[in-house]
Amino acid sequence: MDRLRTGVAVGVLAAFWLTPMQAQTLTPRAQTQHLLRRFSFSASPQMVTTVTTLGTAGWLTQQDNFASLDDSGSERETLPTALVNGQLPDFNVFERVVMQHMAFTPRQLQAKLELHWLDHFAVSLAKIGDPAVMYHYDQTIRANALGNFGNLLSAVANEEAMLEWLDNNGNMGSEPNENFARECMQLYAVGLNRLNDDGSLQLDTNGLPIPAYNQTDVKMIAEAITGYGVVYDYTNNNPQTRFSVQYFPAKHYNGPIKIFGKTIAVPTDGTALAFMMGRLARRESTAPFEVTELLRRFASETPSARYIAELVGVWRATENAPDQIAQVITAMVNDPEFDQDYHSMSRQPVELVIDTLRALPGQMQATANASPGGSLLWELNGLSQEVFYPPSVFSFYRPGQLNALTNTNVVLYRTGVLANITSADPTNSYTDTYIDIPALRAAIGSTQAEDIATYLLDALLDGGTAQQKAAIDSVLTGTSTDNQIRSAMWLLLNTPDYAVN
Repeated sequence: MDRLRTGVAVGVLAAFWLTPMQAQTLTPRAQTQHLLRRFSFSASPQMVTTVTTLGTAGWLTQQDNFASLDDSGSERETLPTALVNGQLPDFNVFERVVMQHMAFTPRQLQAKLELHWLDHFAVSLAKIGDPAVMYHYDQTIRANALGNFGNLLSAVANEEAMLEWLDNNGNMGSEPNENFARECMQLYAVGLNRLNDDGSLQLDTNGLPIPAYNQTDVKMIAEAITGYGVVYDYTNNNPQTRFSVQYFPAKHYNGPIKIFGKTIAVPTDGTALAFMMGRLARRESTAPFEVTELLRRFASETPSARYIAELVGVWRATENAPDQIAQVITAMVNDPEFDQDYHSMSRQPVELVIDTLRALPGQMQATANASPGGSLLWELNGLSQEVFYPPSVFSFYRPGQLNALTNTNVVLYRTGVLANITSADPTNSYTDTYIDIPALRAAIGSTQAEDIATYLLDALLDGGTAQQKAAIDSVLTGTSTDNQIRSAMWLLLNTPDYAVN
């Protein structure tokens, strides 16, 4: 950090951290900024103006029809199509292009739901070992992120990464591996306990929660989905196409299956996984379980029973719709409770980093010594949310427990990450991610400190407060230098208001 930033940091940040957050009625622009933080990775002031004019309904319609949005160029690198001496030429490129896509795709609603479902269906490269398999998994989630939940659940269950992650790859014959069946019910579909449509627990006569499934159900589902395996074709030198999921009829359990108290006929033609996932997607508790999680990730960590019940009604009414998830999201945004949770949910580390690049003109570049966005992987690892490496099946945090991502070490590390992004010199051969200061100046359209402060406060803090404006005015003077602009950005990015969505 340069001398200017060192000199003002303590005093200005103290002022920011003492700024109380005020409840307020949102202006149309603030409503748009709230929408774009929750359901995209933020946006520049120019894009906020465009979406405000377009309107919430117009933006949602545009984003739901994501295929019409030109997505070319959002991934800044080309993935390898051949191994070199039997090895991947670049192990991390598959994860980097996912981060590049999140930062630069115009299909922002899809990208934000992609992050959600990656959290929901957590799989770690640490166990999978093959980043091409993880990238294929991500692409499947992305393609189904706004689609039908039953189709999404089935597609995920048939993915190489999931079969390996939860051991369904070794689920063969009459002694099934129960890992996937158990976690699928507990975490992915129906939840541990039966729920009413308002998200409340169903209780027995003793006032105890009623389990959504039992051990017999786990065993029976595990037997129903035996016979699937991940196969590598080692004569294929393309890392992206050398693996596949295959069905082995001789390894499929053909005994009687009784699930949730009912005997069913399970297909033996290779469609058993899709068949069982379809049944789980339509269990009574699945709708409130999934809706509550979506609300806790995007709208409020403490949604009302009414809010949950309203969206459960939409979920059930659209169970057969190809855009079921998109319709639920639209209903969530249109509900009056959505705007009541303004600036109250912690930004996830991935959001913190990608939001910064989108609110300001961020860039990623390849140099002699760096790959586009390469530093973000280790920085997100230090922030405890590198997307390909969730710590367990419970992902980085459980819905409603965002604070689990925040501790003293992470907060201190975050200041350094933001300093790296804002102060990075694009002419340095080790710089892969940076804020494009010339582009920022062009977007502001003025060299005057007053105009620069107004723009940055709008971009990062929805306009900010008078106290924040005064603090930034002490950094930006006259025709502000690039270093003064970098200092102002860093200070705003470290405010408590920027730490929340």
